[in-house]
Amino acid sequence: MQILIVLAFVIVAILFGISSVSQSYATAQQAQAAIEASRATQIASTGNLVTIITVALVIIATLAAVIVIAWLVLRAKAQPKRHWTRTNNGGWDQFDLLSKSQPQTNALVEALMTRLLYEMSQHQQHQDVEQFWMNEPAMLNDTFNDTPSFPDNTWDM
Repeated sequence: MQILIVLAFVIVAILFGISSVSQSYATAQQAQAAIEASRATQIASTGNLVTIITVALVIIATLAAVIVIAWLVLRAKAQPKRHWTRTNNGGWDQFDLLSKSQPQTNALVEALMTRLLYEMSQHQQHQDVEQFWMNEPAMLNDTFNDTPSFPDNTWDM
């Protein structure tokens, strides 16, 4: 009878062991499923981020295009109207109202000529200074070579 009781305890212990092993296996499978779900979530969140950035860039590009188009339209409207007339030589030449633009043109020509003369004088001065510094060692060498040599008669007494 004692053998039967010991055998029953051994069978119960084996059943508890098998149950524990199967529960551990089930827990490991649940953990693996959780890891896979987190990977899928990470991939989905990366995809969502790429989508959001793409939509934001499209919106920014659209706004930039609208701003540029509006600026071009406003600039075109702000320019004075130009009239075209037929000339004697058969070509089409542009006719502007010279009475409005002539004083501004004269002032601009005077300013440009003054600036041009100033730049030319600065450039000429720069060349003179550069030429002086480039030729100075040659001038010094020439002066050393051109010095008269006096006979040394101090020891001839």
